[in-house]
Amino acid sequence: MGDEEIAKELNEILKLISSTSIFSSPIRLTILLALLGFKEINFTELVKALEINKSTLSINLKALEAEGLIHIKYKMDSSRPKQIILITEKGQEVAEKYLLILEKYKKLLDYL
Repeated sequence: MGDEEIAKELNEILKLISSTSIFSSPIRLTILLALLGFKEINFTELVKALEINKSTLSINLKALEAEGLIHIKYKMDSSRPKQIILITEKGQEVAEKYLLILEKYKKLLDYL
């Protein structure tokens, strides 16, 4: 792989990263990647899994929902409603795009 090809690959990676604001927020990206693994999880379980405080999670979930990357629904529990978080198709695409970027970057690093 020549210098021009490496530059082209790096440019493509930068374009992918710039294509959505999710890549600029590590916590939102982490939430999205976690949801890719869980598919559906309640708020309390997600707080425990990510080891972040409730207010941080709540703020970031609202932003992810506003971007259409997750969906929040409510399910009645024995005493009160539980917040259930699901990743949307768009959210899955973004998370998978990020994993593809990492894979491409790793291949470039292996080459260098």
